[in-house]
Amino acid sequence: MSTPLMSARVKIHDGVIGVLLVASTAATVLVDTRAVWLVGLTGAIMLSSAFTGFCPVHFAVRRVHPEPDDG
Repeated sequence: MSTPLMSARVKIHDGVIGVLLVASTAATVLVDTRAVWLVGLTGAIMLSSAFTGFCPVHFAVRRVHPEPDDG
Protein backbone atom coordinates (compact mmCIF):
# COMPACT_ATOMS: atom_id res chain seq x y z
CA MET A 1 0.00 0.00 0.00
CA SER A 2 1.49 3.34 -1.01
CA THR A 3 1.36 6.42 1.16
CA PRO A 4 -0.51 9.39 -0.32
CA LEU A 5 1.58 12.47 -0.94
CA MET A 6 0.96 15.58 1.11
CA SER A 7 -0.99 18.28 -0.67
CA ALA A 8 0.60 21.61 -1.42
CA ARG A 9 -1.74 23.23 1.10
CA VAL A 10 -0.49 20.97 3.93
CA LYS A 11 3.12 21.65 2.97
CA ILE A 12 2.54 25.42 3.05
CA HIS A 13 0.74 25.16 6.40
CA ASP A 14 3.53 23.10 7.96
CA GLY A 15 6.15 25.47 6.55
CA VAL A 16 4.43 28.55 8.00
CA ILE A 17 4.08 26.94 11.43
CA GLY A 18 7.71 25.78 11.31
CA VAL A 19 8.93 29.27 10.44
CA LEU A 20 6.84 30.76 13.27
CA LEU A 21 8.31 28.33 15.79
CA VAL A 22 11.92 28.74 14.65
CA ALA A 23 11.70 32.53 14.35
CA SER A 24 10.07 32.97 17.74
CA THR A 25 12.59 30.65 19.39
CA ALA A 26 15.44 32.55 17.75
CA ALA A 27 13.91 35.85 18.90
CA THR A 28 13.74 34.49 22.44
CA VAL A 29 17.41 33.48 22.41
CA LEU A 30 18.86 36.40 20.45
CA VAL A 31 16.61 39.39 21.16
CA ASP A 32 14.61 39.19 24.36
CA THR A 33 13.43 36.38 26.62
CA ARG A 34 9.93 37.86 26.63
CA ALA A 35 9.58 36.64 23.04
CA VAL A 36 8.98 33.17 24.50
CA TRP A 37 5.31 34.20 24.51
CA LEU A 38 5.35 33.86 20.71
CA VAL A 39 6.38 30.22 21.05
CA GLY A 40 3.65 29.66 23.62
CA LEU A 41 1.02 31.37 21.49
CA THR A 42 1.93 29.28 18.44
CA GLY A 43 1.75 26.12 20.56
CA ALA A 44 -1.59 27.15 22.04
CA ILE A 45 -3.04 27.73 18.57
CA MET A 46 -1.80 24.32 17.44
CA LEU A 47 -3.27 22.67 20.55
CA SER A 48 -6.63 24.39 20.20
CA SER A 49 -6.86 23.44 16.54
CA ALA A 50 -6.51 19.79 17.53
CA PHE A 51 -9.75 20.07 19.51
CA THR A 52 -11.71 22.63 17.50
CA GLY A 53 -10.60 21.78 13.97
CA PHE A 54 -9.94 25.47 13.25
CA CYS A 55 -6.44 26.75 12.55
CA PRO A 56 -5.97 30.39 11.47
CA VAL A 57 -2.95 29.47 9.33
CA HIS A 58 -4.85 26.72 7.52
CA PHE A 59 -7.78 29.10 7.00
CA ALA A 60 -5.46 31.70 5.41
CA VAL A 61 -3.70 29.10 3.24
CA ARG A 62 -7.07 27.80 2.02
CA ARG A 63 -8.05 31.34 0.96
CA VAL A 64 -4.74 32.02 -0.80
CA HIS A 65 -4.11 28.56 -2.33
CA PRO A 66 -7.41 26.84 -3.16
CA GLU A 67 -7.24 23.28 -4.41
CA PRO A 68 -9.27 22.18 -7.45
CA ASP A 69 -11.60 19.98 -5.37
CA ASP A 70 -12.72 22.95 -3.20
CA GLY A 71 -15.30 23.97 -5.75
